[in-house]
Amino acid sequence: MSEMKAIVLAGGKGEGLLPYTEKVQKEAITVLGKAIINYTIEGLKKAGVKEFEIIVNEKGNQIEEEVEKLDVSFETIVQKKQGIDGAVLEGIESIDDDVFVLAFGDIIAPAEFYKSLMDTYIMTGSQAVIPLIPISEGTETYGLVKIVDNKLKVVKESSTLALGGAYILPKPKDNFTSLLDYIDLLSSQARLNYFIWSESWVDIGYPEDLLFALETLLRRKESVISDKAEISKNAIIGKGVIIEDYAIIEDYAIIKGPAYIGKNAYVGSFSLVRDYSSIEEGAKIGAYCEIAHSLIEPFAEVGSKSYLTYSIVGKGAKIGASVITASYPAHSLSRPRFNKLGALISPEKVIKHGSVIEAGTKV
Repeated sequence: MSEMKAIVLAGGKGEGLLPYTEKVQKEAITVLGKAIINYTIEGLKKAGVKEFEIIVNEKGNQIEEEVEKLDVSFETIVQKKQGIDGAVLEGIESIDDDVFVLAFGDIIAPAEFYKSLMDTYIMTGSQAVIPLIPISEGTETYGLVKIVDNKLKVVKESSTLALGGAYILPKPKDNFTSLLDYIDLLSSQARLNYFIWSESWVDIGYPEDLLFALETLLRRKESVISDKAEISKNAIIGKGVIIEDYAIIEDYAIIKGPAYIGKNAYVGSFSLVRDYSSIEEGAKIGAYCEIAHSLIEPFAEVGSKSYLTYSIVGKGAKIGASVITASYPAHSLSRPRFNKLGALISPEKVIKHGSVIEAGTKV
């Protein structure tokens, strides 16, 4: 059991996050100081998985850079076959194990999710285990299922259960054509067990998913303030705030939790960071800014007197002074977990001073 390998899928194009993902692989986006894919790998590691085969696209070096931060054994395979099923097949061809873990690298879930997967496998003695996620809206990424006579049946619509994106499966002995068809086959042969996971779980496909993940993660965190951070005695730090090493909080800045200030991040004088916001590693917030419900990626810069709400600012982007991102109710959300959406600003983009960016804008 302890030697079970995991195939982790991270070769998609991130189409729901375009144009942001033209330069940055979706699974390499940072949330609370950690790449999205590392939530998956750390969770599986804590559940006992020791070796990983990661299916990547041409941006695979970004994935490698992030996974190398973890103490795990892994190899990457550049995907050549088309689609999710092609990625799964390439992963299957790379392993010799009779049983393996298949996981999607764009899920943010706690380690308990993966532990439940392993525990169910051990306790039931099933050849396959599938977690199911209760949903209330939209078609989720990994497929919909219904429970019929205590067996799973993959369906295309009209279900409140979605596949959970992390599975224990026996290696197919015959020609593999489709993951969903394979799950259907295992269920029909009574070789599959399942459990329902109703705790925190986010699959990252669209901008609002990143904001939802940020809120979900911060709700689970308690205040942790590094003694290596440089915080002005005049700054105000509220409850539910995480401040990492070497962050700088200037005079009269207010950090109102839940909020995250990453390593080497900077928050200027009289600025307000509040309500499920994250200022990631090395990012800089100028004086007199207000940041709310937003994700500011590593090494991005926000000019003084700017107001950003429900927005995502990509790695290395530069936001000029006095920039406003509007966040009026957006009616075109792909998965309406929020009734507001500000701007999606791609990595390394430059936004001119004094710009007003309309709700839902992607640049």
